[in-house]
Amino acid sequence: MQQQHPIYALLSLVNSPAAAADLVTRATSAPDLFTFAYLLHSPALTQHLRGGDQTKKYIGLLRLFASGTWQDYIANQSSLPALTDAQTIKLKQLSLISLASESHTLPYSTLLSELSLPDMRALASLVVSCIYANLISATLDTREELVYVSAVIAGRDVVDKSDMSRLKSVIDTWASRCAETIEDLNSEARKVREKAVQESKDVKEYNRTVEMVNKQLMAPSGKDSGKDTPGAEDGLGEAMDIDETSPMSDSSISTKKRKQRTAS
Repeated sequence: MQQQHPIYALLSLVNSPAAAADLVTRATSAPDLFTFAYLLHSPALTQHLRGGDQTKKYIGLLRLFASGTWQDYIANQSSLPALTDAQTIKLKQLSLISLASESHTLPYSTLLSELSLPDMRALASLVVSCIYANLISATLDTREELVYVSAVIAGRDVVDKSDMSRLKSVIDTWASRCAETIEDLNSEARKVREKAVQESKDVKEYNRTVEMVNKQLMAPSGKDSGKDTPGAEDGLGEAMDIDETSPMSDSSISTKKRKQRTAS
């Protein structure tokens, strides 16, 4: 939980505006702390920041890191403390979270402009740092020059009523994405079922065709069964009758004539 972060242990040691400002600087520079509402609503801290013009800037700094963006800092830079390199990186990371909450497809050009980044290498480095910090889940498409955000893991703080509308917008966007994802999954499931049914029909039709061909190959043809075998036997019988009758009859007559001449 955020309340267990080591920074919060220093709250009990804050006893002056300078100590309070130092704590805000430490908190907004810490690489693993990304929510600040707890500090912003801590009387032990804020009571020391309201005393002078310089310390009041640190309340504005806490508000900026709680729910603001890099563009908010650019617009109000004169009324805020100068940012260190660590604070600059973190504020841009938090700004990326806000942008990712509004749209899951972020053009490189938009990010370069909104975050005042010099080139795509710096952009890639920032996105990767957010991924490794477990702030967002995203992929970079260098060909299309897009950042695809699949999930916003770390949210921003809700500081006042104006943040409620922002939070509602984020929730509505998230709900819309869920509905779109469910519809896409249902559509894919329908396609899979339709493909399975069609493949089943194709298999059945194929099996019927194979069975029909096998039956045709196994069955004797009408010509062979109706004419060749019986007809051949009848023809052979007729031929045998002719061969056996004519020659044998002539031989029998000749033999009888010879016997008669011998007897006379």
